[in-house]
Amino acid sequence: MDTLEINQKKFTKTFRIGSFDTDFNGRAKLTSICNYLQEIAGMHADALNWGIDKLMKQDLSWVLTRLKVKVLKYPKWTDEISVETWPTGIEGLFGNRDFKIFDRSGNTIILASSSWLIINIKTKRPARPHSIIENAKFENSEKVFETPLQKLITKVDGKPKIKVGVQYSDIDINQHVNNVKYIKWIIDSCPLERLKSESINELEINFLHEAKYNDQLYVYNNCNGDSSESHFEIRNDDDKIEHCRSTIKWK
Repeated sequence: MDTLEINQKKFTKTFRIGSFDTDFNGRAKLTSICNYLQEIAGMHADALNWGIDKLMKQDLSWVLTRLKVKVLKYPKWTDEISVETWPTGIEGLFGNRDFKIFDRSGNTIILASSSWLIINIKTKRPARPHSIIENAKFENSEKVFETPLQKLITKVDGKPKIKVGVQYSDIDINQHVNNVKYIKWIIDSCPLERLKSESINELEINFLHEAKYNDQLYVYNNCNGDSSESHFEIRNDDDKIEHCRSTIKWK
């Protein structure tokens, strides 16, 4: 049974890992973990009166631009976990938010950090978050990583590993591809043997340009070697648009 705890600075949700959120090893998939993060970020924003519903009345919306997830230990099917999130202040146009996930014993098993923009839906231009967020409350908040999220530099092979067509189930409330779908495609482009023999220790991703229904996208990577770090790019080669770039560290 889900439980919630909300206050002005932190939001915590405790829930049980379902079979639909696990991989062939019975561990929670990284995409499922990212869905949890995205969901509770929205819930806390609602509780703080910064939610999507309120922003959309002003033709505004939150858009995730950067995300970093570090897995210390993967939860498994039937495990009970608690996900905690809190805003960490504003840097320029970015509103930042961090996360911790705990096991039933209170041990930290996952750390994550994210950066968001407030975008005008009609003009596609960013709005200043200071008009929405009371930054003074959060600017000295704890941060889970020592360094802020940065623009990634990636190097991938010259030929795409997979091609994906954007379908109905990939689209979110903002009418573009949901952020977690890019992470799914990135992981799907990795060799199955590597996914069976190794674990994703850390994933970092920059979301660069929205993709929409019926777009044809190509996933590039350099994941076939034995390096402990792999790079990824998702592009629309027809329109010469790069939609996201990512790095994965393996263990």
